[in-house]
Amino acid sequence: MPDKFSEAFIQALENKDTESLLAIPKSDLHNHLGRGCRRQWLSEKLNHDFPPPPEKFDGLDGMQNWYVGAIRDFCRAHDALNIRREGCFAEAGRNHLARFAPSFSDTDIEEFGGVEGFTKYWDALKEKYCPDAIYEPELAFASYEDIEPEVERAEKYFASGYFKSMDVCCGEGYKPFSDYIPLYKVAEKYHIKKRMHVGESGSAEDVEAAIETLGLDEVHHGIHAANSPRVMKLLADRKITLNVCPTSNIMLGYANNYAEHPIKILVENGVPVTINTDDLLVFDSPVDQEYLRLYEAGTLTAEQLDRIRCWGLYGK
Repeated sequence: MPDKFSEAFIQALENKDTESLLAIPKSDLHNHLGRGCRRQWLSEKLNHDFPPPPEKFDGLDGMQNWYVGAIRDFCRAHDALNIRREGCFAEAGRNHLARFAPSFSDTDIEEFGGVEGFTKYWDALKEKYCPDAIYEPELAFASYEDIEPEVERAEKYFASGYFKSMDVCCGEGYKPFSDYIPLYKVAEKYHIKKRMHVGESGSAEDVEAAIETLGLDEVHHGIHAANSPRVMKLLADRKITLNVCPTSNIMLGYANNYAEHPIKILVENGVPVTINTDDLLVFDSPVDQEYLRLYEAGTLTAEQLDRIRCWGLYGK
């Protein structure tokens, strides 16, 4: 459903008007906080010229190796972790994110001595940079960790009422989906939206199995659902949103390019999708540019991209 910004958004895409694109409300629902700032912003804050990423990474390991050597180690040496995190909120303001779901880890909470100090710090940044945004903090768990302690942490932190969604990330295929059932049961208990990284490196069948086993409300990535008409019908019928990150998929080798990105097939088959950044500091593509790149490649029309923008904001 179009909103009052739809006409301006469509015109901005058609005219490649980046200034107007920035000013129009958008969402970012797949955003890893610690890597959510722009490289240029961090360079200015730290007076250091961080190198641009390569055109392609050698998978997740290659991405992590580049990030550690090019960015993380310098930030650690200069005690700049919170500056990097602040940049995620600064980008939310710069890109006029009207709905914003940064993903935190339990380590992020523990660094502040618990939920109270954690929430006070991040709420202050939200008020400073994007006070009008719908703020939906997500708590993410590593897919390779032991489940039992994660369940205990989920119980503790979801009980606070601060987190609106949960995710399991950091690689697919470490455990059977059934192993994560106790973790997702805690999310259900506290009415937390259930998400998972699946179908990025994994298959359409993995997407289906995760949904059926864990009762997922949304999927982070999920692009390989495009390989199965049956799975796409399931997603479309149940209105299960895929939070897609096009540049991330291309740079990691899970999609060939923008023109051939699976988002085109997904949209044409009625699958709800949103467009997001994943790790902006690594993939170097703010959300306004994600829309523009898909438009310039002819992947989707301006009208289709506006419908995606509206779905991300309103779920309709």
